[in-house]
Amino acid sequence: MGRFYNTLRMKGHILRISALWGRGLILALFTQYAYAITFAKTYGGTDEDVARFVRQTSDGGYIVVGGTYSFGEGYSDIFLIKTDAYGNLQWAKTYGGTDIDYAFSVQQTSDGGYILAGYTGSFGAGGDILLIKTDANGNIQWAKTYGGTYNDGASSVQQTSDGGYIVVGYTYSFGAGNYDIFLIKTDASGNIGSCSIVQNASPTETTPSPTVNTFSPSVSSVSPTINSVSLTVTSLTFNVSEPCPLSISESCQIPSGLITLYKGGIKITKSGEFEVKVYNVSGGIVKSVKGKNEVKLELSRGVYFLEVVSDGRVLREKVVIR
Repeated sequence: MGRFYNTLRMKGHILRISALWGRGLILALFTQYAYAITFAKTYGGTDEDVARFVRQTSDGGYIVVGGTYSFGEGYSDIFLIKTDAYGNLQWAKTYGGTDIDYAFSVQQTSDGGYILAGYTGSFGAGGDILLIKTDANGNIQWAKTYGGTYNDGASSVQQTSDGGYIVVGYTYSFGAGNYDIFLIKTDASGNIGSCSIVQNASPTETTPSPTVNTFSPSVSSVSPTINSVSLTVTSLTFNVSEPCPLSISESCQIPSGLITLYKGGIKITKSGEFEVKVYNVSGGIVKSVKGKNEVKLELSRGVYFLEVVSDGRVLREKVVIR
C-alpha cells in the first residue's frame, strides 16, 4: 500500500498524493462522497520517489512537490511536478546539490510562479531551510538558505499580502534547547534585511522525464472504531528568541534623535527627502509616506517595524506605541 502524505479537498473532490515504494509518486483524485476514483497516476523512475505536498493551480491542474532518488544532481533532490486537471504530466523539475535536499511545501505565487520550502544538506551552513522561487515553468528565479550550525528545516510556506513569504519549520540551531519552532518572514526576494543567517544558494536544476503510469487501485469501505476520549488541557509558557533580530531591527540602527515618540504616534526628523514605511507584526504595510525634513505619523497602540529610506540607505527599527 502507499502512504498518503497530503490531502486536498475541493468542490466535491478529494485529491491525495502518496509514495508507493517501487512505483514512484501517486496522484489520485476521488469524488468526495462516493470515493469513486476519477484518475490515479504514478510518476517516477527506477529508484525511490516521494510526494510530500500537493496544491491545485489556477489553471485547474496540480503542483506536486517531494523528493527523488531517481533523478537530479545528488543523493536526493527536490522533485517538482506540474500536471493538468487529469494528472497528465506537463513538466517536471529537480533541484539540489550533492547531498540530501527535499521539500515539504509548495504554493503558486501571485505572479504565476511557485515558492518551495524544505531542507538542504547541500547548501548553507549545514542542514538549513531552503526556499526556492521559480517562474511558471519551474525555472529557478532565486534560492536562499536560512539557518545556523545545526539542523534547521521548513514545513510550510505561504506568500503574504505584501508579496513576501512566511515560513514555518524547526530549528536545532537557535532557541531554548533541543528542537524549537522556527518562524521566518522574508521580503519578496527571500531576504531578511542584511541578516547573517540568510545565504544565497545555487541548486542545480534538471528537467527529468519521469515515467507516468495510469493504474486502478482498489477502493474499500471501512468501518473504523470511534472512541470518546478525555483530553487534558494545560497552559504552556513558551520561550521566544530572535535568532535573527535583524528581521525586525537592522544592525544599521536608526540614529538617536531621528525618531521621537509622542502620545498616539511618532515623529521622524531627518534632513532632506526620505520615505517612511511602517509595518505591523504580520508584515503588512500600515503606512507609507514620503516627506522632507520631518514626518509625523499617527499610530494606535501596538508593535511596529519602521523603515526609513534615504540616499540609498535603508534604516530599520522596532517601535512600540503604548
